[in-house]
Amino acid sequence: MLGKDDTSPVKVEVDAPQQHPDAVGTWRSITYTYADGCQIILWGGDYGEPDTPYISGPNGNVYKNFVCDIPDWEKKLADFPEPQAQNTDFLECIRNRQKFALNEINGHRSCTLVNMGAVALQLNRTLAFDPVTEMFVNDEEANRLLDQPTRAPWTI
Repeated sequence: MLGKDDTSPVKVEVDAPQQHPDAVGTWRSITYTYADGCQIILWGGDYGEPDTPYISGPNGNVYKNFVCDIPDWEKKLADFPEPQAQNTDFLECIRNRQKFALNEINGHRSCTLVNMGAVALQLNRTLAFDPVTEMFVNDEEANRLLDQPTRAPWTI
């Protein structure tokens, strides 16, 4: 929807009560910011004012129930080309060696968002992220949380 399948946010900000370092529990908001200024805001619980956007970008905002303040957004949306058809039959993809609609690249970027938020919540602070190296910028404490050792007897 946002055209961000090939990148990750450059910053994650959390607004959460202090929690035990091994727990990721409640939060008021988690804000992901992309290089172009586009933001995704996740609200926890009943937090968030009704006039706070779910998605914020340089050309406007999308609010609850997809209310939008982008001028002529319906016309702009209609001007976009139809997305390419994607194969949603997993078994057919295996038989024909085609890429499945919910492929590993999309899954990786989705998991990256979740992990960025989890690390920021655990450390309870804003973190800068490099979407190319997929590491937090100048933050060894945060980077250690990206690849934690497995517990025996599990191995990779």
